[in-house]
Amino acid sequence: MSSPLEIQKSAPGISLFHRPTSALALILVAFLALCMVYNVTLPIFEAPDEASHFRYAHYLASEGRLPDLKRDLPSHEVTQPVLYYALASLVISPFDRSNLDQLVRLNGDWFEPSLNEGYTGVRGQHIHTAAEDWPYQGAVWAVRAARLLSSLLGAATIVLVYAMARNIFAGRAVAEASRAQAAALCAALVAFNPKFIHLSSIVNNDIAITLVATATCWWMARMTNSMNARGQGAAYSFFVLGVLVATATLCKLQGLGLLAPALAAVFLVAPRKSRLTRIAALLAGFFAVAGWWFIFNLLNYGHPLAWAQVQAANQALLREPPLSIGEVIATLPLWFTSYWGNLGIELHYDDWVNVVLFVALALAVTGCVIAFARRLPMVGNRAGFALLMIWQIAIIAMFAWWLRSYVGTENSRLIIPGVAPVALLTAMGWLTLAPQRAWRATSLVGAGSLLALAVAAPFATLRPAYATPDTMRKTELVAAYRLPSAGVAVFDSMIELLHAEVGAKRVAPGEQLEVTLYWGALTPVNQSYRVVLEALDLDGKVIGRKMAIPFGGRFATQRWQPGAYFRDAYRLPIDATASRGPARVQLKLFRLYPTPGDAQIDGANTSIFLIDRVKVTSAIAPAPAPAQPPIAVFGDAIRLDRVRFAPDQVTFDWTTLKPPGGDYTLFVHILDENGAQIGQQDAEPFDGQYPTGLWEAGEQVRDTRTIALPPEAQQLRIGWYDRQTGQRLSARMADGRPWPDDIVFVEIR
Repeated sequence: MSSPLEIQKSAPGISLFHRPTSALALILVAFLALCMVYNVTLPIFEAPDEASHFRYAHYLASEGRLPDLKRDLPSHEVTQPVLYYALASLVISPFDRSNLDQLVRLNGDWFEPSLNEGYTGVRGQHIHTAAEDWPYQGAVWAVRAARLLSSLLGAATIVLVYAMARNIFAGRAVAEASRAQAAALCAALVAFNPKFIHLSSIVNNDIAITLVATATCWWMARMTNSMNARGQGAAYSFFVLGVLVATATLCKLQGLGLLAPALAAVFLVAPRKSRLTRIAALLAGFFAVAGWWFIFNLLNYGHPLAWAQVQAANQALLREPPLSIGEVIATLPLWFTSYWGNLGIELHYDDWVNVVLFVALALAVTGCVIAFARRLPMVGNRAGFALLMIWQIAIIAMFAWWLRSYVGTENSRLIIPGVAPVALLTAMGWLTLAPQRAWRATSLVGAGSLLALAVAAPFATLRPAYATPDTMRKTELVAAYRLPSAGVAVFDSMIELLHAEVGAKRVAPGEQLEVTLYWGALTPVNQSYRVVLEALDLDGKVIGRKMAIPFGGRFATQRWQPGAYFRDAYRLPIDATASRGPARVQLKLFRLYPTPGDAQIDGANTSIFLIDRVKVTSAIAPAPAPAQPPIAVFGDAIRLDRVRFAPDQVTFDWTTLKPPGGDYTLFVHILDENGAQIGQQDAEPFDGQYPTGLWEAGEQVRDTRTIALPPEAQQLRIGWYDRQTGQRLSARMADGRPWPDDIVFVEIR
């Protein structure tokens, strides 16, 4: 009777069968769950070209035929090969798509460079409606279903990566259990890559070619596996290989790059005397599947790839001139950050995340260098490994060529079809650095860390980027934020501003001033208003300006619902060259269409709403001692050093001993020789533009006022008081004695 050990030695795959299968099953379950989260978190059509991809499938489902590329096209993606879209059309055909045109309305603000420089100032290429909210309406169901199709294609890709890795990692130095762990790590590196999950959760043909390219890699690894070499170099294997390359090509023209490793396989697997036969089998399989596509294009467009139509569809993105080799190399950091991130358009991780990922990549590269120096002890299937490397080189070369010629392509989604060899190299690099007994721990740490990022990404990156505000009824918002006012302005009879405030009364040059608005819609808003915040100095010079779409570019006014109010925060940058002194912060709303211009404030005959007055601060030199005794000191805070007179003009020279702590009004009474009052002026400094609440210790303020001084005027009677309470500031003479009734008398000279 054989011992358990002997059974395990004779059939190592039996006792370990369940554990690797369970690991793969858990990876797939987690992957599909993440796909569902990403599916519902990213608003529809907010992935690159997703609307165009969906329109292609919609056209096939509706028309039942290929589009004519010589006519007006339903989308620029219709120049792509048809396989993925035909499959998607079958999935979406049962759903009502009658409201599709309302869902694909482009957001004009997103295309406005002044608002959306670098595609970061406005979120949302499209105008989103309540149809996208649960329960979904119309074509939204079709989009979600098409996205689910992508998820299933992604899951199949993971299974093939696992199978391929087990085939490649067949070295004599690798135990069966360790080989399964390495394969599971490869599968996890694909399944938990947030970019791969993203592509598996949107409508796009990149995930389709990724699946078929991975199937091709698996088949080539199977063909070249030394343990199963007998018969694998047969002609039928190359016929199947040609079929797979053709299928990839019918998903995307990148599939043609698979011909490079496929032809190389002829020289690695087939005997020399049968190579021509194997090439013929390869090409036979290729043309048996894709030949009709090339013939169709040749007959209709004069080129097997309809290349003129492909170029015309991408004409707007053509670089003139193309990038140089050095400029292409300069984009390499974007290749890296977008291989794991950029989930959408310019949705990047925090820098520290990319640093951690870069360190992980550096470790993998270091391990790969060591592995190559040791002659790849983990790799038993050297020929299969070589073919995967050829495919990786081919896809990078194609990507670099496309990137060189077309703008907006600095995104590694275009090399995701090579995800299998990348996962293989990454796993090999990490595991080479670890002793084999620590492979399990290494795999768990690597896969677990990536899983944590994949779980966090939709909540830390996607959701905040497209989040809309929590809206309330007017009374609820006023109560929730304890607003001192509840309705201060109405713009164009549609948008009601309940309250506006600045975060601080003082701001340094080069810093940002927080401005908060509380507002909502009175009626449906049929156009997009831009929020214009400005800071102006005493001379009316703009020293800070911000133009934006409400709520961080995520809540355009067309989306506002009547009666729904919200809190809206902005940061107004102040020029680094701004001079010290007072500034007024004001709000305008600018409409672009149907009639460009500023929104008017109802009943105010103006478009400008004054939010508050602030102080641009800087270091203040100590105030020199007055050349002569001061006239008075008010509230131990404001010293009157001098009063000068000119025709119909009085200038007061003040020194701030300490911040006054409030906004005070100066009263000026004009007296004749009998002490009778013959004139009066009550006003804040600079007509309220520079209130005392902004004055700082050590500051000298010269306040010149226009005051009529008749010939009989002999004396001024002055003092400071709080306009709200009427309470005067105390007044003392230079020697400390109080002025009676806190009133100071100044002779007119």
